[in-house]
Amino acid sequence: AVTLNVPVVSEDLCADDVLVDPYPTYARIRTAGPVVWLEAHDVLVVGRHADARSILRSTDDFDSSHGIGLNKVVNGGDRRVTLTSEGELHRRLKSIVMAPMMPRNMEQLAADLRVIATDLVDRLVGVDRFDGVTEFAHHLPVTVISHLVGLPEDGRQNMLKWSAATFNVIGPLNQRARDSVDSLLEMAMYAASLRRADLAPGSWGSLVFAAADEGRISDEQAADIFIDYLAPSLDTTIHAISHMVNLFAMHPGEWERVRAEEGLVGPAVEEVLRYEAPVRGFTRVAVRDTEISGVAMGRGTRVWVLNGSANRDEQHYAAADVFDVGRKAGDHLSFGHGAHLCAGVHLARLEMRVLLEAMRERVSEVRVSSRTVSPNNILRGWSSLETHFVPA
Repeated sequence: AVTLNVPVVSEDLCADDVLVDPYPTYARIRTAGPVVWLEAHDVLVVGRHADARSILRSTDDFDSSHGIGLNKVVNGGDRRVTLTSEGELHRRLKSIVMAPMMPRNMEQLAADLRVIATDLVDRLVGVDRFDGVTEFAHHLPVTVISHLVGLPEDGRQNMLKWSAATFNVIGPLNQRARDSVDSLLEMAMYAASLRRADLAPGSWGSLVFAAADEGRISDEQAADIFIDYLAPSLDTTIHAISHMVNLFAMHPGEWERVRAEEGLVGPAVEEVLRYEAPVRGFTRVAVRDTEISGVAMGRGTRVWVLNGSANRDEQHYAAADVFDVGRKAGDHLSFGHGAHLCAGVHLARLEMRVLLEAMRERVSEVRVSSRTVSPNNILRGWSSLETHFVPA
């Protein structure tokens, strides 16, 4: 039971109806107070932007090394991927993961991505109906990540399944999480089984083994880094792209603005990410006695930081529930913040941008006639969008 004198919210954030529309519950959490006891999940939760940002940037007070999940099974492991490491180890692992994704490398990649994005939109424009998730949003991330990481075929085929399972297991230990454990173990075994000869020469995967050969990491840590490429890199970007499709279908006036003004492409990408965060948030643990907005937090207290709620905080964003492509939304928390800012941030933004650029030249109107929520404990996205691109 909670010992702190904080407001209580009873809703299960992973219940099916809340997954369909979490925003009213997020609003209740923000209104209730800076720190709220989430009864259904036995955890403290933070839903306001200033508090969420403060926790994420303050690794001296809150860290990830005690796990970032909502259950003891996933938090009890001793394997340290970039998401669950801190300090020097975190910097070392992240520098290896991020090396191929730094802006200078993205420039070379951008030309290739533009060709893929243009071909994709050309193929789908005017088609009677297609699935905006599996036929559109999947295409670029799956093509890019599996190709760049240099994985053999069996790994590529399972990446989406493994990614969804990872985020389910990070959530509360409900049926959805329990059903995903086998897939998670399968991914860990696959990552551990990868050998140098399995990976395409010059690929990101081969660079991980090169780092092991240079003694910067152990072979076991190399396997853990592959999990960083296998799990968080795909579903998050796919959800962001499918949110982009759905939001422009729901807000045709904003689509007109983007079509009319090329300079809105960058801000529109940030506003999509703010408005619909693909990752709802991870937990952090207080590593010393501290406080959040005057609420005392004892050492060892776990807090669920709700990025998806912080992005809709009316105290931080004017008309936060309005989708506005002209908004300066670059300080959203969809990629996290601070030391644990998403390693793939440059790549995700680039993928969204090239797709939006290809769409704005060729698509006069985005139509979505039906949508199905993807049922995931931590991710927010669509499993299908029946879509039509009206030719420009």
